[in-house]
Amino acid sequence: MRRVILIGFMGAGKSTLGKKIASRMGIPFIDSDLEIETHFQKSIGDIFTENGESFFRTLETEYIEALDLRDNFVLATGGGMPCFGRNMELLNSIGTTFYLNRSPKELVHRLYHSKTSRPLIAGLDEEELLPFIENRLALREEYYKKSSVILSRDEQTPDVIENFTELLLHPLQKN
Repeated sequence: MRRVILIGFMGAGKSTLGKKIASRMGIPFIDSDLEIETHFQKSIGDIFTENGESFFRTLETEYIEALDLRDNFVLATGGGMPCFGRNMELLNSIGTTFYLNRSPKELVHRLYHSKTSRPLIAGLDEEELLPFIENRLALREEYYKKSSVILSRDEQTPDVIENFTELLLHPLQKN
């Protein structure tokens, strides 16, 4: 069974890389935020505003638990998903987790120039973005680093992730 789970800060490239990996491996790509938005027919921002963060985090936990019924997939999580309750433990129990580690400065550049709207950073200029990311990342990294595999920027390729997944599924035999 192939379950690849990509975690990391917003803007790390989880969805972009996840689609490439899923295509190469011939398995479905899932974006947890998009699936939750589709199910509730509301944006994540609207769910936060109307029901609060605690409600949203409960939805994420329920979503992870439901993934145990699926066989093969590549999942891009929301940036905060692994950092609440027992979510990181659940993610590790259902698949191979990969932390896409990026520097705060690279994340600033990627997020500031992104075409995707991000409610958490709406209204922040480029100078305000760096301390925001540094502070938030400092809180989240303890969870991210519990991943099965931590990938540096240069290792974040479909080849590397596919090879790790194959090795974990079929360990090398010692003679």
